[in-house]
Amino acid sequence: MIQARLTKGYCIDTCALIDLWRRFYPPDIFNKLWKDIEALIKQRLLIAPKEVYNELKKVDDEMLEWAKKHKTMFIDLDEEQLKEVSIISSKYQRLIDPDKTIPEADPFLIALAKTRKWTVITSEHPRTDPTARPKIPDVCKDYNMKCISLIEFFREQGWKY
Repeated sequence: MIQARLTKGYCIDTCALIDLWRRFYPPDIFNKLWKDIEALIKQRLLIAPKEVYNELKKVDDEMLEWAKKHKTMFIDLDEEQLKEVSIISSKYQRLIDPDKTIPEADPFLIALAKTRKWTVITSEHPRTDPTARPKIPDVCKDYNMKCISLIEFFREQGWKY
């Protein structure tokens, strides 16, 4: 008898995508890394909420063109996620900036990962000042969710370049 293997994936934050593309691993230099990332997207193991795509649309550049080509990775909000977004937003009111015209992706990212029981990838660091606004890693820790950096993600994948 073959036992079914549960596959768990990753939900990636806007800041992690921006760091990948614009700051640390541009595709013209790290072409193999981007092929590996795109393979995970094709397998539906690397996703983000649509709100991440909306944040990326703030800058019309090559990264946005890449995101448009990989729109399948950006997941629409469903009822279960909406309920989680409401709970997260209520419990962590300072997680988002109420003055932003485009809804921030953070509660949507956490809700997506929470409903799927997947790992969050972010470039954010936990807050060091308890009076500061909570960050993604803080909320994930409170919910006992796995939250990792890009380097930890690469290590989990066994990627070496």
